[in-house]
Amino acid sequence: MVVACFDIGGTGLKSALIASDLQLINYQQIDTPQTLEGLLSYMDTIIRQKGVTAISLSVPGAINYSDGTIGGLSAIPYIHGVSWYELLAEYQLSIYLENDANCVGLSELASDTTVKSCACIVVGTGIGGALIVNRQLLRGARSYGGEFGYMMLKGMDFPLKNWSQLASTGSLVRRVRAHPLEKYHQLNGKAIVDMAEKGDLVCQEALTSMIDVLCQGLLNLHYILDPELLCIGGSISQNEYFIQKVNDRLQQLQQLFPEDLPQIPTIKACTYTNTANLIGAYMNTLQEREH
Repeated sequence: MVVACFDIGGTGLKSALIASDLQLINYQQIDTPQTLEGLLSYMDTIIRQKGVTAISLSVPGAINYSDGTIGGLSAIPYIHGVSWYELLAEYQLSIYLENDANCVGLSELASDTTVKSCACIVVGTGIGGALIVNRQLLRGARSYGGEFGYMMLKGMDFPLKNWSQLASTGSLVRRVRAHPLEKYHQLNGKAIVDMAEKGDLVCQEALTSMIDVLCQGLLNLHYILDPELLCIGGSISQNEYFIQKVNDRLQQLQQLFPEDLPQIPTIKACTYTNTANLIGAYMNTLQEREH
């Protein structure tokens, strides 16, 4: 089986042909086309390559698996409200769609053939996620399984603040950019973590605040789900200093509250970085075919 896999993002589009060896054949990355017609034209050049037997998409939004539509909103409005089963019907191939955060979670099954349960927390502009139980993606009754970012952590005072608003990379960036000094106004998440590691006090304070709330959510997930692993995705997760700070804080909390926290989760960065969604799209195809 050779699957034409697509990772459709707000600014970038990635594609590759993937087979059982998980090698990315003819991997390409381009700017996301501005129109649906442009996207379909590009996809046509990939799908018509020799040997393709299925099509698999990683996309933002909630998937309606019965009709192939993508709900919600994203930075690519034209992908929503149309049936991808109908758009790609001419190829007479099996078509699979999955939410992008779910694909990141599924990619961990490719990197570790022994893990049976894990939660993947994708930390970016907001927080997305995926839950794997018995090596199967748990979508939930309405495809909201793994939408950890909606978790409420700071009480019910108005305005409500969920985990995405308090512990995402986006929240970290907003906190630092609010500083009166101009040098902080254009920083992104990577730059903030780098500056924190080098001793910048403003970035250190903001990062500490973010990690505190991130750890609250991680502990909630750990005790609700008890997975073998909690995997953190998103570009910030590829910074070893960041992952170490998260683990250090969890250990500190356990030392402070040993009776309340008898166990802390095993935290690791997601294995795949830029290609996680493509690998996950392939793994989704395998799982769907098995069922």
